[in-house]
Amino acid sequence: MDLLGSFEYHDTYLRFLANKHEVELGEFRISETDSHLVDGFSEQPRATVQQLQHNYHAIQKAVSAAEPGQLMDVMHLASRAWRRPLNNEEQERLRVYYEDLRSHERLDHGSALRTLLTRILTAPEFLFRAERRHVADEIPSSDDRGAVALSDWELASRLSYFLWSSAPDEELRTCAAAGTLSHPEQQTAQVRRMLKDPKARRLATEFFGQWFGFYRFNHYGGVDPKRFPEFSDGLKAALHDEAVSFFTHIIRNNRPIHEILFADYAFLNAQLADHYGIDVPELSHKHTPVADLTGQHRGGLLGLGAVLTVTSAPLRTSAVKRGDWVLRRVLGTPVPPPPADAGSIPAEDVLADGLTVRARLEAHRNDASCINCHSRIDPLGFALEHYDTLGRWRETYRDGQAIETSGTLHDGSVISGTHGLREYLQKHEHLFQRTLCTKLVGYALGRRESIFDVQLIEQMVAGISEGDRFTAIVERLVHSRQFRYRRSVDEQSTDTRKPNE
Repeated sequence: MDLLGSFEYHDTYLRFLANKHEVELGEFRISETDSHLVDGFSEQPRATVQQLQHNYHAIQKAVSAAEPGQLMDVMHLASRAWRRPLNNEEQERLRVYYEDLRSHERLDHGSALRTLLTRILTAPEFLFRAERRHVADEIPSSDDRGAVALSDWELASRLSYFLWSSAPDEELRTCAAAGTLSHPEQQTAQVRRMLKDPKARRLATEFFGQWFGFYRFNHYGGVDPKRFPEFSDGLKAALHDEAVSFFTHIIRNNRPIHEILFADYAFLNAQLADHYGIDVPELSHKHTPVADLTGQHRGGLLGLGAVLTVTSAPLRTSAVKRGDWVLRRVLGTPVPPPPADAGSIPAEDVLADGLTVRARLEAHRNDASCINCHSRIDPLGFALEHYDTLGRWRETYRDGQAIETSGTLHDGSVISGTHGLREYLQKHEHLFQRTLCTKLVGYALGRRESIFDVQLIEQMVAGISEGDRFTAIVERLVHSRQFRYRRSVDEQSTDTRKPNE
Protein backbone atom coordinates (compact mmCIF):
# COMPACT_ATOMS: atom_id res chain seq x y z
CA MET A 1 0.00 0.00 0.00
CA ASP A 2 2.86 2.41 0.76
CA LEU A 3 4.35 1.66 -2.65
CA LEU A 4 1.18 1.87 -4.75
CA GLY A 5 -0.07 4.92 -2.86
CA SER A 6 3.18 6.87 -3.27
CA PHE A 7 2.76 7.69 -6.99
CA GLU A 8 -0.01 7.82 -9.60
CA TYR A 9 -0.15 4.09 -10.11
CA HIS A 10 -3.94 3.80 -10.27
CA ASP A 11 -4.47 6.73 -12.64
CA THR A 12 -1.67 5.52 -14.89
CA TYR A 13 -3.20 2.05 -15.02
CA LEU A 14 -6.65 3.50 -15.69
CA ARG A 15 -5.37 5.60 -18.63
CA PHE A 16 -3.60 2.56 -20.02
CA LEU A 17 -6.85 0.56 -19.99
CA ALA A 18 -8.84 3.45 -21.46
CA ASN A 19 -6.38 3.87 -24.35
CA LYS A 20 -6.29 0.18 -25.01
CA HIS A 21 -10.08 -0.16 -25.10
CA GLU A 22 -10.74 3.23 -26.70
CA VAL A 23 -12.70 4.69 -23.80
CA GLU A 24 -12.71 8.49 -23.52
CA LEU A 25 -11.74 9.50 -19.95
CA GLY A 26 -11.31 13.23 -20.33
CA GLU A 27 -10.03 14.78 -17.10
CA PHE A 28 -11.44 12.08 -14.85
CA ARG A 29 -9.16 10.42 -12.29
CA ILE A 30 -9.56 7.17 -10.42
CA SER A 31 -10.91 8.98 -7.38
CA GLU A 32 -13.61 10.67 -9.50
CA THR A 33 -14.63 7.88 -11.84
CA ASP A 34 -18.36 7.16 -11.58
CA SER A 35 -20.29 4.05 -12.54
CA HIS A 36 -21.44 5.58 -15.84
CA LEU A 37 -17.86 5.93 -17.02
CA VAL A 38 -16.98 2.44 -15.88
CA ASP A 39 -19.87 1.12 -17.94
CA GLY A 40 -18.07 2.37 -21.02
CA PHE A 41 -15.63 -0.52 -20.70
CA SER A 42 -16.48 -3.99 -21.95
CA GLU A 43 -17.02 -6.76 -19.44
CA GLN A 44 -13.44 -8.00 -18.90
CA PRO A 45 -11.66 -4.62 -18.51
CA ARG A 46 -14.64 -3.31 -16.52
CA ALA A 47 -13.92 -5.86 -13.79
CA THR A 48 -10.26 -4.75 -13.78
CA VAL A 49 -11.25 -1.09 -13.44
CA GLN A 50 -13.66 -1.90 -10.62
CA GLN A 51 -10.93 -3.82 -8.81
CA LEU A 52 -8.61 -0.88 -9.42
CA GLN A 53 -11.14 1.46 -7.82
CA HIS A 54 -11.57 -0.88 -4.88
CA ASN A 55 -7.80 -1.09 -4.30
CA TYR A 56 -7.44 2.68 -4.55
CA HIS A 57 -10.14 3.38 -1.93
CA ALA A 58 -8.76 0.63 0.37
CA ILE A 59 -5.33 2.23 0.22
CA GLN A 60 -6.72 5.70 0.92
CA LYS A 61 -8.67 4.36 3.89
CA ALA A 62 -5.62 2.55 5.27
CA VAL A 63 -3.42 5.60 4.83
CA SER A 64 -5.96 7.77 6.62
CA ALA A 65 -6.24 5.24 9.46
CA ALA A 66 -2.44 5.18 9.80
CA GLU A 67 -2.08 8.93 10.28
CA PRO A 68 -2.48 8.99 14.11
CA GLY A 69 0.08 6.21 14.47
CA GLN A 70 2.53 8.02 12.21
CA LEU A 71 2.10 11.15 14.28
CA MET A 72 2.93 9.11 17.39
CA ASP A 73 6.01 7.76 15.58
CA VAL A 74 7.16 11.33 15.04
CA MET A 75 6.62 12.04 18.73
CA HIS A 76 8.79 9.02 19.54
CA LEU A 77 11.43 10.32 17.15
CA ALA A 78 11.33 13.69 18.92
CA SER A 79 12.04 11.89 22.19
CA ARG A 80 15.07 10.19 20.67
CA ALA A 81 16.25 13.38 18.95
CA TRP A 82 15.91 15.41 22.13
CA ARG A 83 17.48 12.55 24.13
CA ARG A 84 14.78 12.40 26.80
CA PRO A 85 11.01 11.84 27.18
CA LEU A 86 8.81 14.71 26.12
CA ASN A 87 6.71 16.24 28.85
CA ASN A 88 2.97 16.71 28.37
CA GLU A 89 3.28 20.36 27.40
CA GLU A 90 5.85 19.60 24.68
CA GLN A 91 3.77 16.77 23.24
CA GLU A 92 0.69 18.96 23.14
CA ARG A 93 2.58 21.82 21.53
CA LEU A 94 3.87 19.58 18.73
CA ARG A 95 0.46 18.03 18.24
CA VAL A 96 -1.25 21.44 18.01
CA TYR A 97 1.40 22.57 15.54
CA TYR A 98 0.66 19.56 13.31
CA GLU A 99 -3.11 20.13 13.50
CA ASP A 100 -2.65 23.80 12.67
CA LEU A 101 -0.65 22.83 9.59
CA ARG A 102 -3.51 20.58 8.47
CA SER A 103 -6.38 22.95 9.20
CA HIS A 104 -5.02 26.46 8.65
CA GLU A 105 -2.12 25.87 6.29
CA ARG A 106 -4.14 23.21 4.47
CA LEU A 107 -1.20 20.86 4.13
CA ASP A 108 -1.72 17.19 3.46
CA HIS A 109 -0.61 14.65 6.04
CA GLY A 110 2.78 13.96 4.46
CA SER A 111 3.69 17.64 4.07
CA ALA A 112 2.55 18.37 7.63
CA LEU A 113 4.72 15.55 9.01
CA ARG A 114 7.75 16.78 7.07
CA THR A 115 7.24 20.28 8.45
CA LEU A 116 6.84 18.88 11.97
CA LEU A 117 10.07 16.88 11.55
CA THR A 118 11.81 20.06 10.45
CA ARG A 119 10.67 21.81 13.61
CA ILE A 120 11.92 18.92 15.78
CA LEU A 121 15.34 18.80 14.11
CA THR A 122 15.87 22.55 14.25
CA ALA A 123 14.84 22.88 17.89
CA PRO A 124 17.51 23.86 20.46
CA GLU A 125 16.75 20.59 22.26
CA PHE A 126 18.24 18.72 19.30
CA LEU A 127 20.95 21.12 18.20
CA PHE A 128 22.39 21.78 21.67
CA ARG A 129 23.16 19.34 24.45
CA ALA A 130 22.25 21.71 27.25
CA GLU A 131 22.09 20.18 30.72
CA ARG A 132 19.50 22.54 32.14
CA ARG A 133 16.12 21.01 31.46
CA HIS A 134 14.58 18.17 33.38
CA VAL A 135 11.73 15.79 32.78
CA ALA A 136 8.42 16.97 34.23
CA ASP A 137 8.00 16.33 37.96
CA GLU A 138 11.70 15.49 38.31
CA ILE A 139 13.45 17.67 40.88
CA PRO A 140 17.26 17.78 40.52
CA SER A 141 19.23 17.43 43.72
CA SER A 142 21.90 19.99 44.55
CA ASP A 143 24.40 20.67 47.30
CA ASP A 144 25.64 23.72 49.16
CA ARG A 145 28.31 24.36 46.53
CA GLY A 146 25.72 24.97 43.82
CA ALA A 147 26.39 21.68 41.99
CA VAL A 148 23.35 19.96 40.53
CA ALA A 149 23.14 16.20 40.08
CA LEU A 150 22.51 15.17 36.50
CA SER A 151 19.30 13.31 35.80
CA ASP A 152 19.54 9.77 34.44
CA TRP A 153 18.65 11.09 30.99
CA GLU A 154 21.39 13.71 31.14
CA LEU A 155 23.85 11.04 32.29
CA ALA A 156 22.84 8.87 29.35
CA SER A 157 23.56 11.72 26.91
CA ARG A 158 26.82 12.70 28.58
CA LEU A 159 28.03 9.10 28.58
CA SER A 160 26.96 8.42 25.01
CA TYR A 161 28.47 11.57 23.52
CA PHE A 162 31.66 10.99 25.50
CA LEU A 163 32.24 7.42 24.30
CA TRP A 164 30.29 7.27 21.02
CA SER A 165 29.88 10.88 19.84
CA SER A 166 26.22 10.05 19.31
CA ALA A 167 22.82 9.95 20.95
CA PRO A 168 22.08 7.22 23.55
CA ASP A 169 21.11 3.81 22.22
CA GLU A 170 18.08 1.83 23.35
CA GLU A 171 19.86 0.16 26.29
CA LEU A 172 20.99 3.49 27.71
CA ARG A 173 17.49 4.89 27.25
CA THR A 174 16.03 1.87 29.05
CA CYS A 175 18.40 2.36 32.00
CA ALA A 176 17.60 6.08 32.11
CA ALA A 177 13.87 5.41 32.06
CA ALA A 178 14.28 2.89 34.91
CA GLY A 179 16.31 5.41 36.94
CA THR A 180 19.26 3.02 37.36
CA LEU A 181 21.94 4.84 35.36
CA SER A 182 22.92 6.93 38.38
CA HIS A 183 23.93 3.75 40.21
CA PRO A 184 27.73 3.20 40.11
CA GLU A 185 27.45 -0.49 39.23
CA GLN A 186 25.21 0.33 36.25
CA GLN A 187 27.62 3.02 35.10
CA THR A 188 30.48 0.51 35.22
CA ALA A 189 28.47 -2.04 33.23
CA GLN A 190 27.54 0.52 30.59
CA VAL A 191 31.12 1.83 30.22
CA ARG A 192 32.44 -1.67 29.66
CA ARG A 193 29.68 -2.49 27.19
CA MET A 194 30.11 0.73 25.25
CA LEU A 195 33.90 0.56 25.01
CA LYS A 196 33.67 -2.93 23.49
CA ASP A 197 31.07 -1.83 20.96
CA PRO A 198 32.18 -1.02 17.38
CA LYS A 199 30.85 2.52 17.91
CA ALA A 200 33.80 3.08 20.29
CA ARG A 201 35.78 3.72 17.09
CA ARG A 202 34.28 7.21 17.26
CA LEU A 203 36.19 7.86 20.50
CA ALA A 204 39.38 6.92 18.68
CA THR A 205 38.47 9.20 15.78
CA GLU A 206 37.34 12.20 17.79
CA PHE A 207 39.32 12.17 21.04
CA PHE A 208 42.66 10.77 19.94
CA GLY A 209 42.35 12.42 16.52
CA GLN A 210 41.89 15.89 18.03
CA TRP A 211 44.55 15.28 20.67
CA PHE A 212 47.33 14.06 18.39
CA GLY A 213 46.42 16.03 15.28
CA PHE A 214 45.25 13.39 12.78
CA TYR A 215 41.59 14.39 13.03
CA ARG A 216 40.09 14.40 9.50
CA PHE A 217 43.49 13.56 8.07
CA ASN A 218 41.75 11.96 5.07
CA HIS A 219 41.05 15.57 3.97
CA TYR A 220 44.51 16.91 4.87
CA GLY A 221 46.02 19.34 2.38
CA GLY A 222 49.25 20.41 4.07
CA VAL A 223 51.60 18.54 1.69
CA ASP A 224 52.87 19.99 -1.57
CA PRO A 225 51.30 17.83 -4.33
CA LYS A 226 54.06 18.62 -6.84
CA ARG A 227 56.83 17.49 -4.50
CA PHE A 228 54.84 14.48 -3.30
CA PRO A 229 52.46 13.35 -6.09
CA GLU A 230 52.12 9.98 -4.36
CA PHE A 231 50.16 11.68 -1.56
CA SER A 232 46.85 10.64 -3.07
CA ASP A 233 43.38 10.54 -1.56
CA GLY A 234 43.77 6.78 -1.21
CA LEU A 235 47.02 7.13 0.74
CA LYS A 236 45.53 9.82 2.99
CA ALA A 237 42.59 7.56 3.76
CA ALA A 238 44.90 4.61 4.48
CA LEU A 239 47.12 6.66 6.81
CA HIS A 240 44.08 8.03 8.63
CA ASP A 241 42.56 4.58 9.02
CA GLU A 242 45.85 3.24 10.36
CA ALA A 243 45.79 5.76 13.21
CA VAL A 244 42.09 5.32 13.98
CA SER A 245 42.39 1.50 13.90
CA PHE A 246 45.35 1.60 16.28
CA PHE A 247 43.51 3.63 18.91
CA THR A 248 40.30 1.66 18.38
CA HIS A 249 42.30 -1.45 19.25
CA ILE A 250 43.58 0.22 22.43
CA ILE A 251 40.03 1.17 23.43
CA ARG A 252 38.00 -1.91 22.51
CA ASN A 253 40.56 -4.42 23.76
CA ASN A 254 41.33 -2.51 26.97
CA ARG A 255 45.05 -2.41 26.28
CA PRO A 256 47.65 -1.00 28.72
CA ILE A 257 48.11 2.76 28.48
CA HIS A 258 51.84 2.51 27.75
CA GLU A 259 51.11 0.78 24.42
CA ILE A 260 50.00 4.13 23.04
CA LEU A 261 53.66 5.14 22.99
CA PHE A 262 55.53 1.86 23.02
CA ALA A 263 53.49 -0.73 21.11
CA ASP A 264 55.47 -2.89 18.69
CA TYR A 265 52.53 -3.42 16.32
CA ALA A 266 50.72 -1.37 13.71
CA PHE A 267 47.61 -1.68 11.55
CA LEU A 268 48.61 -1.98 7.90
CA ASN A 269 46.99 -2.79 4.60
CA ALA A 270 48.68 -3.64 1.32
CA GLN A 271 48.98 0.01 0.27
CA LEU A 272 50.55 1.11 3.57
CA ALA A 273 52.95 -1.82 3.69
CA ASP A 274 54.17 -0.83 0.23
CA HIS A 275 54.33 2.85 1.27
CA TYR A 276 56.45 2.02 4.33
CA GLY A 277 58.58 -0.50 2.45
CA ILE A 278 57.55 -3.40 4.71
CA ASP A 279 57.25 -6.88 3.23
CA VAL A 280 54.07 -8.36 4.68
CA PRO A 281 52.51 -11.05 2.47
CA GLU A 282 48.78 -11.56 1.98
CA LEU A 283 47.66 -8.12 3.12
CA SER A 284 44.45 -6.81 1.58
CA HIS A 285 42.83 -3.37 1.44
CA LYS A 286 41.60 -3.89 5.02
CA HIS A 287 43.83 -2.74 7.88
CA THR A 288 45.20 -5.72 9.79
CA PRO A 289 47.34 -5.79 12.96
CA VAL A 290 50.97 -6.65 12.20
CA ALA A 291 53.21 -7.45 15.19
CA ASP A 292 56.96 -7.21 15.89
CA LEU A 293 57.55 -4.08 13.82
CA THR A 294 60.08 -2.32 16.05
CA GLY A 295 62.88 -3.36 13.69
CA GLN A 296 60.86 -1.87 10.83
CA HIS A 297 60.63 1.49 12.67
CA ARG A 298 56.88 1.10 13.20
CA GLY A 299 54.63 0.65 16.17
CA GLY A 300 52.94 3.01 18.59
CA LEU A 301 52.15 6.68 18.29
CA LEU A 302 55.56 7.76 16.96
CA GLY A 303 55.34 5.38 14.00
CA LEU A 304 52.00 6.61 12.66
CA GLY A 305 52.40 8.09 9.19
CA ALA A 306 49.48 10.48 9.66
CA VAL A 307 51.10 12.02 12.76
CA LEU A 308 54.50 12.27 11.07
CA THR A 309 52.89 14.00 8.09
CA VAL A 310 50.89 16.63 9.99
CA THR A 311 54.04 17.52 11.94
CA SER A 312 55.96 18.20 8.72
CA ALA A 313 56.13 21.25 6.48
CA PRO A 314 54.66 21.13 2.94
CA LEU A 315 58.05 20.57 1.26
CA ARG A 316 60.18 18.97 3.97
CA THR A 317 60.22 17.63 7.48
CA SER A 318 60.22 20.06 10.40
CA ALA A 319 62.16 19.24 13.54
CA VAL A 320 60.59 22.29 15.19
CA LYS A 321 57.00 21.20 14.49
CA ARG A 322 57.71 17.63 15.56
CA GLY A 323 59.60 18.64 18.69
CA ASP A 324 56.89 21.10 19.66
CA TRP A 325 54.28 18.38 19.04
CA VAL A 326 56.09 16.01 21.44
CA LEU A 327 56.31 18.69 24.13
CA ARG A 328 52.78 20.02 23.70
CA ARG A 329 50.68 16.99 22.75
CA VAL A 330 52.56 14.07 24.30
CA LEU A 331 54.23 15.47 27.43
CA GLY A 332 51.94 18.42 28.09
CA THR A 333 54.86 20.82 28.64
CA PRO A 334 54.54 23.41 25.85
CA VAL A 335 57.00 26.22 25.33
CA PRO A 336 55.87 29.86 24.98
CA PRO A 337 54.94 31.04 21.47
CA PRO A 338 57.84 32.47 19.45
CA PRO A 339 58.37 36.26 19.36
CA ALA A 340 56.95 38.13 16.39
CA ASP A 341 60.41 38.72 14.91
CA ALA A 342 61.65 35.14 15.36
CA GLY A 343 62.02 34.58 11.64
CA SER A 344 62.19 31.21 9.91
CA ILE A 345 64.35 29.00 7.73
CA PRO A 346 63.68 28.36 4.00
CA ALA A 347 60.79 26.09 3.06
CA GLU A 348 62.98 23.98 0.73
CA ASP A 349 65.18 21.24 2.15
CA VAL A 350 67.83 21.40 -0.59
CA LEU A 351 69.37 24.75 -1.57
CA ALA A 352 72.45 25.86 -3.48
CA ASP A 353 74.39 26.66 -0.29
CA GLY A 354 74.62 22.92 0.46
CA LEU A 355 73.53 23.36 4.07
CA THR A 356 71.23 20.80 5.65
CA VAL A 357 68.01 21.79 7.39
CA ARG A 358 69.74 21.09 10.69
CA ALA A 359 72.62 23.44 9.88
CA ARG A 360 70.23 26.24 8.95
CA LEU A 361 68.20 25.69 12.10
CA GLU A 362 71.30 25.75 14.31
CA ALA A 363 72.31 29.08 12.77
CA HIS A 364 68.78 30.39 13.40
CA ARG A 365 68.71 29.30 17.04
CA ASN A 366 71.95 31.12 17.90
CA ASP A 367 69.80 34.18 18.49
CA ALA A 368 69.52 34.73 22.24
CA SER A 369 65.73 35.08 22.03
CA CYS A 370 65.42 31.69 20.33
CA ILE A 371 67.95 29.42 22.01
CA ASN A 372 65.97 28.78 25.20
CA CYS A 373 62.94 27.28 23.48
CA HIS A 374 64.82 25.59 20.65
CA SER A 375 67.05 23.81 23.13
CA ARG A 376 63.89 22.13 24.45
CA ILE A 377 62.24 21.53 21.07
CA ASP A 378 64.85 20.66 18.45
CA PRO A 379 66.49 17.51 19.91
CA LEU A 380 63.04 15.90 20.25
CA GLY A 381 62.20 16.74 16.65
CA PHE A 382 65.53 15.71 15.14
CA ALA A 383 65.17 12.32 16.82
CA LEU A 384 62.38 11.69 14.26
CA GLU A 385 64.30 13.05 11.29
CA HIS A 386 64.74 9.60 9.69
CA TYR A 387 61.01 9.77 8.89
CA ASP A 388 60.33 11.81 5.77
CA THR A 389 57.40 14.15 5.16
CA LEU A 390 55.03 11.23 4.46
CA GLY A 391 56.24 9.13 7.38
CA ARG A 392 58.55 6.80 5.39
CA TRP A 393 61.90 5.74 6.78
CA ARG A 394 64.95 7.19 4.99
CA GLU A 395 68.70 6.97 5.51
CA THR A 396 69.73 10.22 3.77
CA TYR A 397 68.25 13.51 2.62
CA ARG A 398 67.24 14.07 -1.01
CA ASP A 399 70.68 15.41 -1.88
CA GLY A 400 72.41 12.39 -0.33
CA GLN A 401 73.61 14.11 2.83
CA ALA A 402 73.59 12.09 6.03
CA ILE A 403 70.84 12.55 8.60
CA GLU A 404 71.93 13.54 12.10
CA THR A 405 69.47 12.60 14.82
CA SER A 406 71.43 13.28 18.02
CA GLY A 407 70.85 16.30 20.19
CA THR A 408 71.22 17.60 23.74
CA LEU A 409 68.27 19.05 25.60
CA HIS A 410 68.48 22.10 27.83
CA ASP A 411 68.66 19.82 30.89
CA GLY A 412 71.66 17.93 29.51
CA SER A 413 69.74 14.85 28.36
CA VAL A 414 71.18 13.39 25.17
CA ILE A 415 68.67 12.02 22.66
CA SER A 416 69.82 9.98 19.69
CA GLY A 417 67.28 8.81 17.14
CA THR A 418 63.93 7.16 17.71
CA HIS A 419 65.41 4.70 20.18
CA GLY A 420 66.75 7.53 22.31
CA LEU A 421 63.43 9.38 22.08
CA ARG A 422 61.56 6.30 23.28
CA GLU A 423 63.94 5.99 26.24
CA TYR A 424 63.38 9.65 27.07
CA LEU A 425 59.60 9.20 26.91
CA GLN A 426 59.81 6.11 29.13
CA LYS A 427 61.73 8.16 31.68
CA HIS A 428 59.05 10.88 31.56
CA GLU A 429 56.06 8.62 31.05
CA HIS A 430 54.32 10.17 34.07
CA LEU A 431 54.01 13.42 32.07
CA PHE A 432 52.31 11.57 29.25
CA GLN A 433 49.96 9.86 31.70
CA ARG A 434 49.00 13.19 33.20
CA THR A 435 48.41 14.66 29.74
CA LEU A 436 46.17 11.72 28.84
CA CYS A 437 44.06 12.13 31.97
CA THR A 438 43.84 15.91 31.59
CA LYS A 439 42.78 15.66 27.95
CA LEU A 440 40.26 12.93 28.74
CA VAL A 441 38.65 15.02 31.49
CA GLY A 442 38.42 18.04 29.19
CA TYR A 443 36.96 15.99 26.34
CA ALA A 444 34.39 14.21 28.51
CA LEU A 445 33.19 17.41 30.17
CA GLY A 446 33.47 19.68 27.15
CA ARG A 447 35.61 22.29 28.90
CA ARG A 448 39.13 23.04 30.02
CA GLU A 449 40.33 21.45 33.21
CA SER A 450 40.08 23.59 36.33
CA ILE A 451 41.59 23.59 39.81
CA PHE A 452 38.63 21.50 40.96
CA ASP A 453 39.79 18.70 38.63
CA VAL A 454 43.28 18.36 40.11
CA GLN A 455 42.36 15.65 42.61
CA LEU A 456 40.46 13.65 39.99
CA ILE A 457 43.37 13.82 37.55
CA GLU A 458 45.79 12.76 40.31
CA GLN A 459 43.60 9.73 41.07
CA MET A 460 43.44 8.79 37.39
CA VAL A 461 47.22 9.09 37.02
CA ALA A 462 47.75 7.02 40.18
CA GLY A 463 45.50 4.36 38.70
CA ILE A 464 47.68 4.11 35.60
CA SER A 465 50.77 3.73 37.79
CA GLU A 466 49.02 0.88 39.60
CA GLY A 467 48.35 -0.95 36.34
CA ASP A 468 44.95 0.41 35.31
CA ARG A 469 44.17 -0.02 31.64
CA PHE A 470 42.14 2.26 29.42
CA THR A 471 38.69 1.09 30.54
CA ALA A 472 39.55 1.52 34.24
CA ILE A 473 40.66 5.11 33.61
CA VAL A 474 37.38 5.88 31.88
CA GLU A 475 35.45 4.27 34.76
CA ARG A 476 37.23 6.49 37.31
CA LEU A 477 36.23 9.53 35.28
CA VAL A 478 32.60 8.44 34.84
CA HIS A 479 32.26 7.75 38.58
CA SER A 480 33.67 11.17 39.45
CA ARG A 481 31.67 14.04 40.83
CA GLN A 482 32.63 16.17 37.85
CA PHE A 483 30.98 13.73 35.46
CA ARG A 484 27.85 13.10 37.51
CA TYR A 485 27.14 16.73 38.45
CA ARG A 486 26.96 20.04 36.68
CA ARG A 487 27.31 23.56 37.88
CA SER A 488 24.12 25.49 38.53
CA VAL A 489 22.72 27.65 35.75
CA ASP A 490 24.10 30.81 37.34
CA GLU A 491 27.60 29.33 37.30
CA GLN A 492 27.53 27.77 33.82
CA SER A 493 30.71 28.44 31.87
CA THR A 494 30.46 30.32 28.61
CA ASP A 495 33.79 28.94 27.36
CA THR A 496 33.08 27.46 23.90
CA ARG A 497 36.62 26.38 23.06
CA LYS A 498 37.39 22.79 22.20
CA PRO A 499 38.73 20.83 25.19
CA ASN A 500 41.86 19.81 23.31
CA GLU A 501 42.93 23.22 22.11
